[in-house]
Amino acid sequence: MAHRLLGTGAALCIAASAAAAQRAAAAPSSAAVDGIVDGATLVETARRYLGVRYVLGGTTPHAFDCSGFVRYVFQQNGLAIPRTAHEQSGLGTAPAPGDLQPGDLLFFYGGEGAQHIAIYIGNDSIIHASSTSKRVKVDPLAGRGTKRSWFGQRLIAVRRLLPAQGTVRIPASLGFWAAVPAGADDPLAPAEPPSLF
Repeated sequence: MAHRLLGTGAALCIAASAAAAQRAAAAPSSAAVDGIVDGATLVETARRYLGVRYVLGGTTPHAFDCSGFVRYVFQQNGLAIPRTAHEQSGLGTAPAPGDLQPGDLLFFYGGEGAQHIAIYIGNDSIIHASSTSKRVKVDPLAGRGTKRSWFGQRLIAVRRLLPAQGTVRIPASLGFWAAVPAGADDPLAPAEPPSLF
């Protein structure tokens, strides 16, 4: 009898733990709320996709090309921008020479105007979908001394779009929305991203 009770108690404990784990998995870990998107937020989003493979025409985390990657990162922050590097080069403002800030868009010459785009992340570094390395990666921008990088030699434009009104992710543990299921009925779900052009 004692063995039967012990077995029933253990089974109930395991079932309760499994139910709690299912509830935790179903609860959103964060919620999207309207807010100001700054460069640090954009860089944090971009870093989530390090290692994603490069494919020409790629626009999702399954595979990116350079402008598809930049567009996707902006979309994840509730900001709509055009699809191609050429179109993206016409956005925002041009900061003063040498005044780079995280989140700035950098454009590189590749034969016919802006053929490659990257996001500046600070410390003379960029994050981009590299056609040479076939993945999203971090590279030095200018390089050191006489050993200038490919990017340092071909930088043709810098555009600043941030800060901008978009959506930011807030941990669900910080607010009442922890109990709100994700989906179409979510009152905090962002609307169509505002356009920056």
